[in-house]
Amino acid sequence: MMRQKRSHRPELGEPVVLRCQPYKFPLAELLLPLECSPVEYFRLWPSLPAMVECTGTYTYEGSGFKATAAQQYDSSPFLSGLKSISSKPFHQVCSHFIRTVAGFQLCYAAKTWFGGFVGMMIFGASEVSRNVDLGDETTTMICKFVMRASDESITREIKSDLQGWLDDITDGAVEYMPEDEVKSVAAEQLKISMERIALLKAARPKVPPAKTDQEEEEERKQSEELDGFGNPKGPSTLSKLTAEEAEHRALQAAVLQEWHQLCKERAMKAQ
Repeated sequence: MMRQKRSHRPELGEPVVLRCQPYKFPLAELLLPLECSPVEYFRLWPSLPAMVECTGTYTYEGSGFKATAAQQYDSSPFLSGLKSISSKPFHQVCSHFIRTVAGFQLCYAAKTWFGGFVGMMIFGASEVSRNVDLGDETTTMICKFVMRASDESITREIKSDLQGWLDDITDGAVEYMPEDEVKSVAAEQLKISMERIALLKAARPKVPPAKTDQEEEEERKQSEELDGFGNPKGPSTLSKLTAEEAEHRALQAAVLQEWHQLCKERAMKAQ
């Protein structure tokens, strides 16, 4: 007898459709602070092969002079856009502040989960308004971010989304400025500087034109013909001396000088 096997299949319902999207993991979360001295940092910095840089801007309250004159740099208003970096996995190696341009330089060091080195330098300078003097009410900070790494794959990921990188490390406080816009801003600042230089040159008193060699020679001859009081000099007797007379006078002067010297020595011996 043969038994007929029956396969009992459970009835399946409607298939479940899962719509998945890639999860964007912040690059800064893949870093760890790396403590190192400024000497070690600047020694290692030039040897890092991979590099990427970008420009960002943010606004702050207060004039540039008041910002740089603050005793506590961490509380300076012109660093308001970069305060979030202190809570990120970066070690601040050193910092330099430039009062003349209300600017600064910040250096950070970090390492990846896999041991790669990441260094970041931030150069900042206030954008001076066109209608005020340097150091007054400069509320826009232009920052240059320079990142160097031991592996090109690190900088490649940063370069793929520069605004995303700035958002990660500053919590959205810094806005990425494209290279074309940076060039246009630099050209505008150069134009303003040239206009100021032109105004300064126009305000200066006019310098008389330089004298030619012929005019200088004529003035020299005229000055030689006048004495110290501006009167014409008398006829010179030196020009009428012959070579023998000039030699004879020189010999007489030498003999007189030697005679005076002997007299002084005798007087000293007598004392």
